[in-house]
Amino acid sequence: MLYKKILIELHHLPCLDYWKTILEADEVILEASENYNKQSYRNRTYILGANGKIALTVPVQKGSQRTPITEVKIDYSTDWNRQHWQSIKSAYGKSPFFIHYADFLEPIYQNPPALLWEFNYKLLTICQKLLRVSIAIQKAESFEKQYDNEILDKRNTISPKKAAIFSHTPYYQTFGNKFENSDTPKDNQELTNSTFENNLSILDLLFNEGTNALLMINDK
Repeated sequence: MLYKKILIELHHLPCLDYWKTILEADEVILEASENYNKQSYRNRTYILGANGKIALTVPVQKGSQRTPITEVKIDYSTDWNRQHWQSIKSAYGKSPFFIHYADFLEPIYQNPPALLWEFNYKLLTICQKLLRVSIAIQKAESFEKQYDNEILDKRNTISPKKAAIFSHTPYYQTFGNKFENSDTPKDNQELTNSTFENNLSILDLLFNEGTNALLMINDK
């Protein structure tokens, strides 16, 4: 079902549940008037490396819990941005589409902004471009507990503390599921599903499936 407007918070390199949710709308409204909520996808995402899932968490300055989300400052007491990019390279450096997309992402890790919101928004727009998604995105002008029926409120429905909403179509993952027979072209094979990691960061899908990523998200 296609909704006219969906209201949702801004996530860090959103997972597939997030993208599948917002792609059901003509317009996305980002909740920009909430306070920061820790242990959420606002500053965390998951990728898949050689030893399994890896949490990439952007550190924020102390006292952020009651800070308006657009004012939360990133903590630069460590070189987390270099560590994050190195983790991404280690996980996806040999993936089919890493070479095509890395140049879009690496500059922001080399010189990330001071605010978490700005960092997340830049990454969202980059991923939107790589997915070739033209959905309209705007910020909510004020905080409202409830909205009328014209806006579908999806705030806080997607969380690392909750199970995934969707069971996404399995795709090839560099350190995940494998093809049945490595000697047979992958287009003629079925993927084994036993080791498929569902609902990772959009980076996992982009680096592994490239131009097919949007089709995979929309696959019923």
